[in-house]
Amino acid sequence: MQFEFSEEQRLIRDMAEEFARDKGSSEAVREAMATSLAFDASTWRAIQELGFAGLLIPEELGGQGLGAVEMALVFEALGSRLIPSPLLGTGVLAATLLIALRGDTSLALAREIASGEVHMAIAEFKDGAAHFVLDAHAAHCLLARMDNRLFAIRAERPGIFPGMESERLTMMDQTRALSHLRLTRDFDSHVLKIAEGGQVSAAADAALNMGRIAIAAEALGAARECLARTVEYTRERVQFGRRIASFQAVKHQLADVMVSVEAARSAVYYAACAATETPAQLAAMAAFAKVEASEALSHAASRMIQLHGGIGFTWEHDAHLYFKRARGTATLFGNNASLDEAIAMSLGLGDAA
Repeated sequence: MQFEFSEEQRLIRDMAEEFARDKGSSEAVREAMATSLAFDASTWRAIQELGFAGLLIPEELGGQGLGAVEMALVFEALGSRLIPSPLLGTGVLAATLLIALRGDTSLALAREIASGEVHMAIAEFKDGAAHFVLDAHAAHCLLARMDNRLFAIRAERPGIFPGMESERLTMMDQTRALSHLRLTRDFDSHVLKIAEGGQVSAAADAALNMGRIAIAAEALGAARECLARTVEYTRERVQFGRRIASFQAVKHQLADVMVSVEAARSAVYYAACAATETPAQLAAMAAFAKVEASEALSHAASRMIQLHGGIGFTWEHDAHLYFKRARGTATLFGNNASLDEAIAMSLGLGDAA
């Protein structure tokens, strides 16, 4: 595999990082997560204008026609500042699902994403309910899966869907909005059937794999930022007449974080390359990247809190935001323990365990 970024990929990375620095101040993130939307509408419009929502959508449908590596670069940059937006649910999960189905209706919906007209949420209903649905509270369209059938349900107004009750959840990570949905009646004329059969399951798996790579890239960016901020602080903080960066114990802790961040970087971009170069490995590598990166972020955030001393434990400091993102990422799209088991089974280690 080629791990050197192309000139186009470097330009995308630089553009995304500049955008994150401009839009991702601590004040902006805190204001956004406190709103009813849980994201800033103007920032979301800017993300759409940059073409990030259509990154994975083919050019003939109005998108950028790019791949998982470019997606990872964007999510790493946005993750470094914890910028809240519907990009994950719309530009990754919904876009991948719709493109994978390749039907006229699904491609028309993908075109709407690329145009910036809508943002979407995906929900899998079992026994009339869907739990922990990402960004459903403000979505214009819900892609609802029931067994091997997929439907599109247009919102009466953002987040309000016919024949359905929605409960916005209070989560530890306030930069992500999750909801429970419950059907109150059978699907009716408001529902558009998109596809049915085995292709729905295959498309949902494709979306899940891309979603795992995206949140792994987010976690990588956040872990990298935690490390950078902590290194900077240890060079300023003085204890016993010395900057704490000079203490061997502190150096060891920061070195451990750096090793975990670099391991996560390798895992994320290996998985992103696998999406096009070795698709047979994609599911295992996407799961591995998600576990590796979320654990790197958890490690980096906990060391950030510890090495910042008393200020690191306060609401005013951003360390808790990164720690909460780490905890949320560890459970999103499958908890790390279950993914570890699945990875071991894929490597033929199940019997040995």
